[in-house]
Amino acid sequence: MNKRLIAYILILLLALVGISFFGGPVTYLFLWLALLLPVFSFLYIGYVILFLKIYQRTDGRNMVSGTPSDFYITLQNEGPFSFSALRIKYYSSFSTIMDLEEDVIYEMPPKASVKRNTLLLCRYRGEYEVGIKKITVWDFLGIFSFTYNIKEPLSVIVAPALVHLPELDSMDPFSDADHDCFVNRTEPDITVREYLAGDELRFIHWKSSAVMQKLMIRERIGEEKSGIGIFMDSRRYGKRKEDFLAIENKIIETVLALSEYYIRNHIPVDVSFQKVHTCMQTIRDERGFEALYDEMFRYIFRDDHSLLQMLAELSDRNAFDYKLLVFVVHQWGAEEVSWVEQVNTSHVPVIVYMIAPETEAEEKSRDGSREFSLHHIGTEASLQEVL
Repeated sequence: MNKRLIAYILILLLALVGISFFGGPVTYLFLWLALLLPVFSFLYIGYVILFLKIYQRTDGRNMVSGTPSDFYITLQNEGPFSFSALRIKYYSSFSTIMDLEEDVIYEMPPKASVKRNTLLLCRYRGEYEVGIKKITVWDFLGIFSFTYNIKEPLSVIVAPALVHLPELDSMDPFSDADHDCFVNRTEPDITVREYLAGDELRFIHWKSSAVMQKLMIRERIGEEKSGIGIFMDSRRYGKRKEDFLAIENKIIETVLALSEYYIRNHIPVDVSFQKVHTCMQTIRDERGFEALYDEMFRYIFRDDHSLLQMLAELSDRNAFDYKLLVFVVHQWGAEEVSWVEQVNTSHVPVIVYMIAPETEAEEKSRDGSREFSLHHIGTEASLQEVL
């Protein structure tokens, strides 16, 4: 309660005491003025709300998280009387308006305007409201105030940030020999056998035939998958944006950063996630990565998605034959560990990046028989520092 309101209440009580003990027309006039003051104050506040116009915009509705964009605000007094006091409250949970403070009190003459050109920084991927959230209007004496939400809040669509990783410290299980294996073992294994009647001539391996001095036939024994499988937790945890937006942003940011790093180092990547059914995005070049980025830009997490369901669908397709399994998740427990042990029949290394609000960076092993490391990543952590 502000000091002016306390003073008004004391004056009202003094008028009531005066009537009770003294009476008289002056005392009654004083009381009526005190009683009518709130009525005039709220009429004035209504007038301000009616004639105050708010304009705000950005350079386009699409933005990139972590990248400041131009932001413009205009407050316009379109009435014939002055506005005594206005205060602006901004959306601050997911975005920051630079160089503007909420404690500023604006006073505006008739037909005047206040313009501010600044920068808007959106912290998370997704669609949400930014800019001005509420307006507080005081009366002409600064006694009473009224706060209201603006009618047309500004909504933006924020694309995920692309973090460039110079190196990947969390890929400890791999030596230089392993990296060479990733890059070079992309061709199918080829064996040869002696030509038999009925074999197609197009499969003759002429180099081997020259060495063996007889016709030899190429025989493919199958193509062994190489590269990395990234499996993204697609479930929405929580009902409010305050609960899930930061987590979803960091999950997607991590998937994109890892994919870009591997492709830049000529390591093939498959990224699996859920939509109506489980989807797998194959990335072999920059064009494939751009397709993944477009998918993640528009991707919607859902509370009926399940990592275990995705693993079950992928196990039916035999989709776990990689040189490394990477899981980017929000929760990781005994059930997930059991599923990975079942589908990882080749016992290849497994890395789990668990996104959580905690900023701890603990790393531990879950299984001593093979490399299985769990990395905790905070929702506000810098990937260049923790990966």
